[in-house]
Amino acid sequence: MKRLIQLNLLLLLISSAGAQEAQLQEPTKTLQVYDWKDLSRQQALPGEVVSMDGMSVLKIENTNDTPSSPEGDYIIDSPFVVSFLKITNSVIKKTYWVSCELKYENVWSGMVINSNRVVRSRSGALKLVEYYPPSASGGDERIKVANFNFDGTSNWQLYRFAVDRTESGGLPTKLELKLSLAGHGTVYVRPIKLLGVTSSWWSAKQSGAVGGAVGIFGGVIGCFGGLLGCLAGFGKARKFVLTTTKILIALGMFLAITGIVVILCGQPYFVWCVFLLPGVILTLVFSLNFPTIQRRYDDLEIRRMASVDTMGS
Repeated sequence: MKRLIQLNLLLLLISSAGAQEAQLQEPTKTLQVYDWKDLSRQQALPGEVVSMDGMSVLKIENTNDTPSSPEGDYIIDSPFVVSFLKITNSVIKKTYWVSCELKYENVWSGMVINSNRVVRSRSGALKLVEYYPPSASGGDERIKVANFNFDGTSNWQLYRFAVDRTESGGLPTKLELKLSLAGHGTVYVRPIKLLGVTSSWWSAKQSGAVGGAVGIFGGVIGCFGGLLGCLAGFGKARKFVLTTTKILIALGMFLAITGIVVILCGQPYFVWCVFLLPGVILTLVFSLNFPTIQRRYDDLEIRRMASVDTMGS
């Protein structure tokens, strides 16, 4: 009956590990996709819409090298900047991340010196500008900027901006994506995605506590399975052991079916694994061991009857 104990302890380990992994993942859903081909029909875009990999891609190119001063002893700090997407609709209220995929070629980077002789490092930059309402009536609009820098040549890279939802005074009223190039370079931008959080029965942070409870449940079942194994080994409490094993198999099947239903309902990993993982393990562990347990009792009963017959003769 060692296998019964070992497999039940596996329930504890897997459940705990699954809970820890779930805390590292925030479930997302796509709220809106901005397709460049559709946008080009509605507004002028700062680039050319081309087809790549079966989707519309915005191509933004700066053919000018970084300009030098008339004296030729310094480079003017005047990067090429374009605003290529402004978002002002109500979807902002549900947005947690702005997802962008870039591919770039020969993007210049280096040191620049402005007219005040201030040396700065410059390269390509993807920026998200968040606009917030004024802190006080009649005040100025508040602006927050986040950016990713890049240079050289690279295949598709994913950049994800987190929308700051902790700003005092409310959520942003407008989001704007900008591209800055210090010198020459070509950048390709795939359709922009706005991502939100998948609604779930409990949050990713709470999944740690839920997973811990499942781990405790697994540990209790493991110990209980060991007790059933010992009783079966000694041939004691046949009715209790067999009935309890059937109940645990039924419980496992119920949890597994519940987990499948939860998946079909669109719940994230850290919700459905609480049901499906213990359910599958319970069902397999006790279903595989039930014939062995029953056979053990039958063998002991046959020996007992043979012993009684021998003594009677």
